[in-house]
Amino acid sequence: MKLKSIILGIATTAVLITVLVATRMMLLTRVEPEFEIHQVDTVTLPEPPPPAPQEQTEEELPPPPPPAVADLSPAFDVSQPALPVMNVKVDPRIAVDLFFADQPPAPLPQPVVKRPVVKAKVITKRKAPSRPRVKTAPPKPKSYYSLGELDRKPRLIRNPSVQFPRSIRNASQGKVVVKVAILPSGKSQFISVISAQYPALIPLAKRIANGSRFTPPTRQGKAVKAVMTWPIFIKK
Repeated sequence: MKLKSIILGIATTAVLITVLVATRMMLLTRVEPEFEIHQVDTVTLPEPPPPAPQEQTEEELPPPPPPAVADLSPAFDVSQPALPVMNVKVDPRIAVDLFFADQPPAPLPQPVVKRPVVKAKVITKRKAPSRPRVKTAPPKPKSYYSLGELDRKPRLIRNPSVQFPRSIRNASQGKVVVKVAILPSGKSQFISVISAQYPALIPLAKRIANGSRFTPPTRQGKAVKAVMTWPIFIKK
């Protein structure tokens, strides 16, 4: 093991010596360039002039001193126009030449004459003498009213039953128109016969007209007597 280390150290030393010898030989064999050296004359230059003083800007300048009281004067107002001032004195006694214009002078204004204001007469119409009001007696209530004068048409509540006469063989019903009066109580009363399809039905129609009952007829909410035409149909 030691022998290998010694051999390795010797080999390394030999390599280093060989590198140094080769480097030395390269430096010795380097060719230096050929050149000539000439002498240059020196010239002495004059000294430069001193630098000019730098101008100070507005910001660097110091503020001006305040003016004295004697130097103060009123400032000129630019907003007011300058008025010309004549220094020549005018003598009012100097004669002035007269001149004539081509156009005649305007007429003098005439004085305004105020006219008196006449007030219009207001004509009032005379009122006719009022006639005395004659008190009229209220109309007397009627003894009976028609269907058109009632609040509503009376409604049939009940009527008596009758038997169709056997003498009428070719008909199953008949019509009789009668005039009846309806009392404030609602009871009906026969007045007259207007028309009859069969004379044999008239007695039956009278019995129905006298024995029927209606709702009480009213006018303005009050029970009254009414007269109406009533067509009565009688069937078998």
